[in-house]
Amino acid sequence: LNFDTLLGIGSSGDQVALLQAILAKNPSIYPSGIVSGYFGSLTETAVKNFQNKYGIDPLGIVGTKTITKLNEIKTAGINP
Repeated sequence: LNFDTLLGIGSSGDQVALLQAILAKNPSIYPSGIVSGYFGSLTETAVKNFQNKYGIDPLGIVGTKTITKLNEIKTAGINP
């Protein structure tokens, strides 16, 4: 499963759960580490932390640049 859909507050499903699982591998990015499949405020904050780390505008939504970086990390099997 690769990321291919824009995600933001209110999104849900497998891609959100995968996003949360990847972000949860780094407690400094996603301290709560909750993998619920629902994109809420905790996930939004984690996405902003991830975006800040990788020099992406911290909008808190998973757009094209964030999708590209998440797929790179997932493919490489490294922690964010």
